[in-house]
Amino acid sequence: MRDAVVEVPNGRVLAYTEFGSPTGPLVVHCHGAPGSRLELASFDGAFAERDVRVVAIDRPGYGGSSPQPDRRLEDWPADAATVADDLGADRFAVTGFSTGGEYAVACAALLPDRVVGAAVLSGVSDFAWPGAWEGYLEGEAAVMRMTDLSEAVAWCEAHYGADGSGFLNGGLGELAPADRAALADEVLGGALTASVTEAFRHGLAGYAKDVLVQGRGWAFDPAAITAPVVLVHGDADTIVPLGHAHHTAEVVPTATLRTRPGGGHVSVLLEIPQLAAEVSASLR
Repeated sequence: MRDAVVEVPNGRVLAYTEFGSPTGPLVVHCHGAPGSRLELASFDGAFAERDVRVVAIDRPGYGGSSPQPDRRLEDWPADAATVADDLGADRFAVTGFSTGGEYAVACAALLPDRVVGAAVLSGVSDFAWPGAWEGYLEGEAAVMRMTDLSEAVAWCEAHYGADGSGFLNGGLGELAPADRAALADEVLGGALTASVTEAFRHGLAGYAKDVLVQGRGWAFDPAAITAPVVLVHGDADTIVPLGHAHHTAEVVPTATLRTRPGGGHVSVLLEIPQLAAEVSASLR
């Protein structure tokens, strides 16, 4: 693993971590919410075995990346491209987990000349779609409906504590058996705990902004995507309903949906080493 920081044109900095092979095709990973560049730490060896170079980037306000209070979902592809430029990669694939799934879709839509493929694991879809709210976590949905960042931060601090520690103690609600088993794994569970802890290093504003952005809907056309998009979703996911994957599959013409019977929200993340290799294969 290698940590680095790159400055973007407006003076912000983006922190990122590289995993896997330094000479393999590049895959840019978009972490969940809350999450950070450390989300994939447990898969470093698995990426190396598949000869892929994966870089995970802290979104603005998380971990080592500067805040961007006015950011939109559509701003993210430019940040991803800046990191790819820093690594000398003209073309790359993208992956996204949970909230990060819509960031991966945005990259595929808005960077058509650079993104060769995408994989979305347990990903959210467009919240402008009315069905997006059905069965969604009540707490996160309440924040998504807010309009003011300070109000959203106050809600998060009241429910999770100023340091976010309460999120790790019940913030996800009831989990599927597959998720409980995955999180009980010392390596994966430890990496995800470290990722969330890093996400809250400077407080909860980064997470609160992420949730607000998620609730605003997509201001890009997913039908314009030409790169192949693989969607993997567990039918026992208690955090992001399976309907989100079905909707994304309907609006992205190049999408393929793979439903995992009994799969939870976190458990499908175990597939990311193979998916990263798959969606970046055309770069070899």
